[in-house]
Amino acid sequence: MIKKLFDRPTGEILVILVGVTVCGYVIAQGMIILLLAFFTDRDVSEAARNVADIINTLIGLLAGYLAGRTDVHLRQEEKDRQRAREESREP
Repeated sequence: MIKKLFDRPTGEILVILVGVTVCGYVIAQGMIILLLAFFTDRDVSEAARNVADIINTLIGLLAGYLAGRTDVHLRQEEKDRQRAREESREP
């Protein structure tokens, strides 16, 4: 499994690292918020909003990354098609 992780491009490793870090932070914060909500009388609505903002930011980052990867893939496919057309035209 570790070998598969290191065979990936640097950009993918960076996205995985950011995703794991943010998800770990959100899970830890969620647990703390739940503990505070159940065992104290503190208002945790502001903390819950902050966690929701972080989740929305992560979703936006991942959506942007996927859109960029899709664009790169579509451009590569178009280049491959053009190359195949040029090769088929040559005598």
